[in-house]
Amino acid sequence: MGRRIIYRIDDKQGNRFTEGEWDEIERLQHWYNSEFSWSTGRLAVKRYILFPNAEEFENLEIPIWEVIGQRHASLRAEGLSEPQIISQMENDKLIIVKWGGYYDNCLASGFTRIADNEWNAYLVCDFLLKASTLCPNASINVSDEGRFIKTGRVEFRNGSVEVGKPEAGSEVDVEDVCATRRIFSVVDPEKYNRHPAFRNMIPEFGKLRMSERTKLVRNWNWLGYEGNFDDNGDDVSGFDLNTKVRSFLVRI
Repeated sequence: MGRRIIYRIDDKQGNRFTEGEWDEIERLQHWYNSEFSWSTGRLAVKRYILFPNAEEFENLEIPIWEVIGQRHASLRAEGLSEPQIISQMENDKLIIVKWGGYYDNCLASGFTRIADNEWNAYLVCDFLLKASTLCPNASINVSDEGRFIKTGRVEFRNGSVEVGKPEAGSEVDVEDVCATRRIFSVVDPEKYNRHPAFRNMIPEFGKLRMSERTKLVRNWNWLGYEGNFDDNGDDVSGFDLNTKVRSFLVRI
């Protein structure tokens, strides 16, 4: 499994957003996914995940997704909002809904596979920082399985960054990287102009010699902890997300 950046808005007191704010976040997400190249995964922050209730309607003469589509269209024609439509179809037992996205106890959540594409890591966090200004009354928790976020975890709220205690064994001085605005790595996008697209299937992989297998998969580093950096996870020049952050706060 490739290295991921995970993001979540926890379902807790003090976190809230309006339907209008969420609509703006979805528009921004669509723009990022359409405007930029993604080699491994795309942005996927979701308020819910849908599954067809196939067991309840297993004897239908038409596919369950066609029934769901027809019901969705009729409810939309009645003027219902998207969350209202989902709730009604859940009540109709047409669908099974996992509210909060991919992770439990969330208002919204998701993840993006990054592998070793640090430019994509930059884009994910750039999007999330902007999204936090669109829902200023909610905090977005972000964790990086690689090294773009030098502290491993941060919290975005209304354009600012809050950092907690470092994880056990971490060599990062949290107070220092906050004071010097070095939480996020500097990324040169030119290094990733021709980054290969991710493939999760290689024909007849099992028949290849070990040297051939290594050559095919080595660039992904799987968890993405290593990369083409110039120094300590940074490039000499490039895009610096730290300059866009309104303020940094260390939470002890």
